[in-house]
Amino acid sequence: MPNNASKNALNHNTDSALIDDTGLIDLAAIWKIFKRNWIVFVSCIVLALAIATALWLFVPSQWQASATLQIGQMPLPSASSSFFTPTLIELPPQAAERVLQRDTENKVLTAVGLPLDDNADNRTRLLRKSLKAIVVKNTNFVQISVAAFSPKDAKTYLDAAAQTLIELHNQRMAPLVKNLDQRLDNNARQMTEAKAERGRLETALASANESKSGAQFAPSVIAINLLAKQDEQIRNLTAERAPMIDLRTPTNTFPTSVIDSAFVPDSPYFPKLPLFLIVGLILGGAFGALLALYRDRQREEILP
Repeated sequence: MPNNASKNALNHNTDSALIDDTGLIDLAAIWKIFKRNWIVFVSCIVLALAIATALWLFVPSQWQASATLQIGQMPLPSASSSFFTPTLIELPPQAAERVLQRDTENKVLTAVGLPLDDNADNRTRLLRKSLKAIVVKNTNFVQISVAAFSPKDAKTYLDAAAQTLIELHNQRMAPLVKNLDQRLDNNARQMTEAKAERGRLETALASANESKSGAQFAPSVIAINLLAKQDEQIRNLTAERAPMIDLRTPTNTFPTSVIDSAFVPDSPYFPKLPLFLIVGLILGGAFGALLALYRDRQREEILP
């Protein structure tokens, strides 16, 4: 027996020397260290996995809801002319950034009846933390997502966030649409007046031509000139109205809207057991390895 103990001590000192004397990592020596301390190593992993599972059960589940919005278009007056051009209400990157602003978050919280103070309610803290917006590449779409402690709350928060952005865009769009509608109404009024005046001139000219005495030359020329001007005005009003009518169609002027309704998966997106187990395995393995090396070094100091 003493010979076996001496032999084990010799092997142990030899393994340590392979690491300490050369300054290099000897995989064979490390393997022998783990073989001697495998129970400690495995116990640390099992304990870490148990803790990870307990944390997974303890951490409240969170569901994530997402929806896609299409940024609307509004009639923007051209800087170089009196015409309008269809322009996005807000560029998608700016719209995504607007969703993340504190003011927008406050409006969403107010809409769903949550306090604005982060410390007053965990739901408030989670909403602020999870509210995200990303731009769908090469489109005028923005995808909004938010998390909550229940699927119902997640959908409610998402609807409030989408509606908040829609209302902000409607406020920017309304004055420009009103201006375009006023231009259309003014054009229609002028068109009615021009057509009525042309009809009056045509009637007067026809009556003069049909009279027995005949129309006088000068008044007839004046009436014809006035009639020509009315025709030109009508043509100009028609040319002006056509692009405005086209701009007012739903394909060119439309509000921001949800094109992909809110989606909430049946299973929570956090916490996920596989992720907790992987982290537990890594941390448990690392701690077990360090503890095994420490125990081996302590044994080295005890054994001469």
